[in-house]
Amino acid sequence: MKRDEEGSVLLLIIGFAIVLLAMVAVVVDVSAVVLAKRAAASAADGAASAAAQQLDRAALLTSGLDAGLPLDPEAVRRTVADYQRTSLSAQPGLILEVTVTGAVATVTATRVVRLPLGAPGSPSSTRVTAVATVRSPAVGP
Repeated sequence: MKRDEEGSVLLLIIGFAIVLLAMVAVVVDVSAVVLAKRAAASAADGAASAAAQQLDRAALLTSGLDAGLPLDPEAVRRTVADYQRTSLSAQPGLILEVTVTGAVATVTATRVVRLPLGAPGSPSSTRVTAVATVRSPAVGP
């Protein structure tokens, strides 16, 4: 064996180990973000489904079924706030925002996710957002 080639295999193994550890860190961080995004989407869907049940009975009595089934904006906000309180134990930092337009409610779920193995020089957290839109139950002939 030539004297100038000693230790070259060791350098290759160290290089491959560094690349492998970097790939594992990326996979773990991406998995954390994907799982947080799915959880935020689930919370937005659940809050939107609960919000769709909050009909504005006074508007329904005054305008009848011709205008569809309008949602009560205050009842929708209370329902989404209740849903957020119950979701905080499973998803700390979850923020649910809702907008109501007639018979349509849109819930936006936002959460900051700490990256478990953030690489040096990269951000240690990221924000995930999910949106769910729901219409009050339809009334047909």
